[in-house]
Amino acid sequence: MKDIRIIAGRDIRPDAATSLALAGYGTDAASQAQGKALFAELERPVRQAVRPKAALAFADDGQGRRGLYAVLTIGAAVSRQSAMYVARKEYSEAVLFSAMADSCLFSFEKQLGETIRSICREQGCGIASRHEAGVDCGFSLQEQAVQAVEAGRTLGVTLTEHRMLQPEKSMAILYELTDDPDVFHIEHDCRRCGNASCALRKEETQEEYIRCPKGMRISRWLRQQGYMDSFPCGETGRCGKCRVRVAEGTVAVSPEDRELFTPADLAAGWRLACKAVPSEDVQIVIPKRNRGVLAALGRDGDDYEADIGHSYGLAVDIGTTTLALSLVDTTAGRTVHTITAANSQRAFGADVVSRIQAAKDGKGPQLRKAVCHDLQQMFHQMWDTYPQAKDRCLKAAVAGNTTMLHLLMGWDCGGLGSWPFRPVSLGGDWYSWKDVFGEYDGFSNQPVALLPCISTYVGADITAGIWACGLMKSEETTLLIDLGTNGEMVLRSEAGLLTTATAAGPALEGGSLQWGTASVPGAICGVTMNGVRPKVRTIDGAPPVGICGTGVIEALAGLIETGLVDTTGKLKEPYFRRGFPFATTLDCEQIVMTQKDIREVQLAKSAICAGIETLLCEGRMTCEDIDRVYIAGGFGYYLQPAKAAAIGLLPPQLVHKTAAAGNTSLAGAAAVLADESVLDDMKKICRHAGEVILANNDFFQSAYIEHMNF
Repeated sequence: MKDIRIIAGRDIRPDAATSLALAGYGTDAASQAQGKALFAELERPVRQAVRPKAALAFADDGQGRRGLYAVLTIGAAVSRQSAMYVARKEYSEAVLFSAMADSCLFSFEKQLGETIRSICREQGCGIASRHEAGVDCGFSLQEQAVQAVEAGRTLGVTLTEHRMLQPEKSMAILYELTDDPDVFHIEHDCRRCGNASCALRKEETQEEYIRCPKGMRISRWLRQQGYMDSFPCGETGRCGKCRVRVAEGTVAVSPEDRELFTPADLAAGWRLACKAVPSEDVQIVIPKRNRGVLAALGRDGDDYEADIGHSYGLAVDIGTTTLALSLVDTTAGRTVHTITAANSQRAFGADVVSRIQAAKDGKGPQLRKAVCHDLQQMFHQMWDTYPQAKDRCLKAAVAGNTTMLHLLMGWDCGGLGSWPFRPVSLGGDWYSWKDVFGEYDGFSNQPVALLPCISTYVGADITAGIWACGLMKSEETTLLIDLGTNGEMVLRSEAGLLTTATAAGPALEGGSLQWGTASVPGAICGVTMNGVRPKVRTIDGAPPVGICGTGVIEALAGLIETGLVDTTGKLKEPYFRRGFPFATTLDCEQIVMTQKDIREVQLAKSAICAGIETLLCEGRMTCEDIDRVYIAGGFGYYLQPAKAAAIGLLPPQLVHKTAAAGNTSLAGAAAVLADESVLDDMKKICRHAGEVILANNDFFQSAYIEHMNF
């Protein structure tokens, strides 16, 4: 016979402070006085109606682990009494009576804790964690608990057709067991709670709680509501970056969910937003690391006071991952201030190929709207800092790769995705503000320059970089590398300019990694290893939330150095299956680099290194012939060339020749604002630049395979 313990509550009383908070009474003296007076009137009826009773039983949790199930109730009388007040239109009484009943239920759970402790001592076990339906796991827990304790027979508690407990003032809990009897984590944890608006919430959470309507794909709803979740794979369900947890309601499990999540994860309500279409209204939980809300990520260069008598322009760099905006004093010829932010187009895919496909699928207007919204928010931020410059801002200049410029302008991307690659335009012209950025706060006819692109996959960001680094004037043999999702590079020699682009993918920027993130506060940007113990640095010294580009490179370099990753890229046990942990979030989740992550980085670094070697081969040169290497972009500021060489991203012969060039794309745009003739110089660069196509290049294919190992 099953061992079921039945416990009756003793002298359960409602707590005044808890009840008033739950009922929505304010903290001011008048509200508190009114609430306490009504509380005094209702206290006796509440105590008379409350019938606290619980049933406990040990059972298997369905995943091969033993747990202690508990079902608690304070009876049906409190619900009937509350309904009576509603019927009499005594709404204040109904609300406070219900809140007082909830307070009694909470008090009963706390009282029950001592009984559970005694039972655990008998069994020689402890409580590792507390799980509650709708809080940190799905409502299937209620069904499991009701069955385990035979709640219908022992308590008179049953389930509705929607798996809700009846009577209403009941709760089902699973206490996960541990063999250590000294561990007793039985308290409710606000960090895991799905009720984000709870008046009793005790601490800040690292999660966001969103209501989603039935019948709409959750990823679409999040995008419409401004929650720019990362979908690096273009919503195919392959990357797993759009994970959300269903806190209330049910969402069917997709085949992609079963591939990504463990049975425990699925039971806890974890789903992929891109594959989730709820059949009822649901509440979901979004980890903050998955939310890509527009926010300033950093500043570049010196800040100056804006001179009210000068003229100004805005230089814009549209990166696949990051946007940058500079206020340029065109009179003085200097950059006043620069801000950077995440490109929310990431929601449609982390790389240009995904976004081209999204545009071809009819999402082009949404992609344009997303980036224009981001830029307008950045404009607002700039004018908040330099309001005196707004009325003197006379023009703008925009750089970016060819795809990003097409998406910004709303041009057809159909010719970008397949041979023979026919872009609508390669830029190099002036347009109106309205045509480029849309309607914006008095800006309409101001001229905006789109910097010229070299080809479909060698964009204006590279043209700007060539100009900014002075490659056309230098006599040195120089290599310019822009490390991003579309790895672009330029070889300048006596023979001229030779360019290429390789599809590195988002791994080096964290996009396709389990814990990958943009360069936001809390992103791990540096890693050093003390044996097998990692020490991490985060952006702004904030608590860890994920790992960004430079952190990815340094982390992997450390794993290789310590022998935890072999030359083939295999992560050694015991980390092969669960990943190597580098840090812990505020929510006690481990930030890990998994075996899948390492494979993604291998593909990216191999593409970059093979691209470099192919470019040198086409130019009939070797690494020894190179005088200088520039790494463009914010990436280059923090990249340690030796670490890049350690993972095979750069040939080791180039380490001592490598220097950071900064955001050369933005610098080029700023130069056009200061001197419009620079645009003609850039057009000339495009006319004289040659391109190496890697798609069918045998040397590249061979080098790509060769550089796969570490």
